[in-house]
Amino acid sequence: MISTDTLADLEEIRALNARYNFAVDQGTPEEWAATFSTDGVFHALIEGQTPKGRAELAAFVPLCRDTFGPMRHLTMNEVVSVSGDTATQTCYLLFFANTAGTVSGTVCVYTDELVREDGAWRYRDRKVAPVMPFTSFAPPV
Repeated sequence: MISTDTLADLEEIRALNARYNFAVDQGTPEEWAATFSTDGVFHALIEGQTPKGRAELAAFVPLCRDTFGPMRHLTMNEVVSVSGDTATQTCYLLFFANTAGTVSGTVCVYTDELVREDGAWRYRDRKVAPVMPFTSFAPPV
């Protein structure tokens, strides 16, 4: 049986995933950077980009939006293991971007190391890897 504390941790980590997604999609750099620990690192899909620490992470959001245009991140199928104040997570990312009226999408996998910092779960190390190629399609008329 899963303890009440573990259930609360799992729900907080799912909420962290949602805050991360909305912050990058809405272009709020400081909110997105705050989903990471103070020394957190993101291994991005944009070649050569591995921002570390909140200042570099916040600066990454405009670059991400300039590269992909309007985007949507959707995470699901979280597999989380909690051990005290650390956790690991693997989950799917459905990623969609709209560049010059063409919508492209892919499926990726996030592999995360999380830490409880100042009483809240945050990503310490987040890796994203595509598992399907980008596919373009015309949006509905």
